[in-house]
Amino acid sequence: MGKLVERQVIASWYKPEEKLPPEDWDMMLLTISGHGKNVRYDRALAIGGYDPQNGWFLEGPDELTEFTVHAWSDIEPYRG
Repeated sequence: MGKLVERQVIASWYKPEEKLPPEDWDMMLLTISGHGKNVRYDRALAIGGYDPQNGWFLEGPDELTEFTVHAWSDIEPYRG
């Protein structure tokens, strides 16, 4: 007899065109593509946020001059 395996959902992913994050969230896990100073990202993970007035922003170095957010997750980044 086989084992019953239960899938545990830890986080959900949303496409920005289908659902935007709540306004009280300041940072979240994103999947992005973009380029900057000799660096190109293709569907990479990043930490960032969304501001209704200014749009998406990334946490960390300002090396990405142009980027696209493909999805955002409802998991909050650890801020130890």
